[in-house]
Amino acid sequence: MPMSTDVKLPRAAAPVFPEFCCVCDASRPGSSFDVKGRRVHWTELWMPWMWFFGRRVTVTVPVCAGCRPQAVTGRRWRTIGLLVWLGVVAAIVLPWLDTLGLARGMKRFVGGIALLVGSAPMIVWWVVRPPVFDLTVGKATTDYEFASRAYALRFLAANPGARIS
Repeated sequence: MPMSTDVKLPRAAAPVFPEFCCVCDASRPGSSFDVKGRRVHWTELWMPWMWFFGRRVTVTVPVCAGCRPQAVTGRRWRTIGLLVWLGVVAAIVLPWLDTLGLARGMKRFVGGIALLVGSAPMIVWWVVRPPVFDLTVGKATTDYEFASRAYALRFLAANPGARIS
């Protein structure tokens, strides 16, 4: 099963990306794309206005011109796919909840659990078919997630203090 290879680097360290395409491993790719991320905290589930605050991390990932559309649009399609999928799940779950006759608070709780369970197929899809590159920002470290294991190992070698997680 193809899963991403994650390299953990301290947040204070500036990442060094090897001069290879992160998709096809071509040397000196000549193009790049930016990936933005930020630390997400569990309290943001109840305070969504917090999504607009926090320090963002932006990295520039080398990619060849031929692979750039795949890398950039893959991230967009993943987001669009999740929103459509959750819309379909909500369209099925919300009418079902009305038939149960639950109290308002319990209806919200059961609806949230149903959306979480309903999003499980998308999460499994992302594990089986990981994006070319992604990052997860933590409190002390940043995880750089690569679909290409070979590129992840090059990234690991280029960044002292990095480790595979």
